[in-house]
Amino acid sequence: MLVVTTSDGVVGYGEACPVPAFTAETQESIVALVEQRVKPLLIGEDPLRHRPLVRTLERVLFGCPFTLAAIDIALWDIAGKLLGLPISTLLGGRFRERIEMHGSVGWDTPEAMVETALAQRTLGYGALKLYAGRGTVGADLDRIGAVRVAVGTDVRLLLDVNGQWSVSQCLEALPRLAELGVVLLEQPVAASDDLGQAEVVRASRVDICADEAIYTPADVAQIGRQRTARVINLGLSKLGGLLRASECEAVARSVGLGITVGSVLELGIASTAGLHLAASVQELTYPSYLIGPLKYERQITSPEMRVEDGEVAVPLGPGLGVEVDTDLLAALDLRR
Repeated sequence: MLVVTTSDGVVGYGEACPVPAFTAETQESIVALVEQRVKPLLIGEDPLRHRPLVRTLERVLFGCPFTLAAIDIALWDIAGKLLGLPISTLLGGRFRERIEMHGSVGWDTPEAMVETALAQRTLGYGALKLYAGRGTVGADLDRIGAVRVAVGTDVRLLLDVNGQWSVSQCLEALPRLAELGVVLLEQPVAASDDLGQAEVVRASRVDICADEAIYTPADVAQIGRQRTARVINLGLSKLGGLLRASECEAVARSVGLGITVGSVLELGIASTAGLHLAASVQELTYPSYLIGPLKYERQITSPEMRVEDGEVAVPLGPGLGVEVDTDLLAALDLRR
């Protein structure tokens, strides 16, 4: 967690949740970067000079998007509190007050996946994301088939492979995925395999989504030119914050790509920022995944995030629109 305080005492909260699959950042490196490189650049600056500050920080935090995201979110939180407006308003306004979420069914035995899927359905999710790529293609298709039988035909199924299939494996799986009613296939082949992913897109009746292939707006533009996906996953932490995620969304719309908003199991600060992002996106093609706080024993923000009928409400208060439990935050500080 990151706390930025203005000279007038306004506090902005940010969050960095580094993931080894996306970045070499760690908790220790993020703390060092903030203390040694970020703090000297922010002292004495106007927090409302958001874009110039982020552009400066991009140069000193090159390759460190999670650190950048924490600063970016804190600056948005401060700006909203100074102006008395929620972040979604600062981003241009809300297209929706509630964000549809999909449930998550991790890779496991078919029986365990069915059990998880049925439990997720009781929470009201109308869409479930499954995971594949750790076993054989045939076994993974059997797992998906078992879940489909269990949940029925009215539930949308999304599948995330995290780039672990080869092109030939994708081409083998595509007909069966279409039969099973899978509507979205996320990052089926390695992010570096543009030619392979383009081949999969051309062959697929299922929408192909890019995730690990996207870090900058330029990446989104390249996907649009090469048609290596039909949808992109906007994960604000991986992209470096709300400003850069919004830029990616604008590029995606300009090249005709669909949008879904994702996360990496952050706590309430970054997840709430993601809700504001999802609210400000003009068209959400598929349900989002911003329910990281529900994966933890306690939530550090209030009001606590709740899923009702598969949706989460966007906070309406200034800035992030949530209160942070500072005592719990202090207890989680591993430096103490």
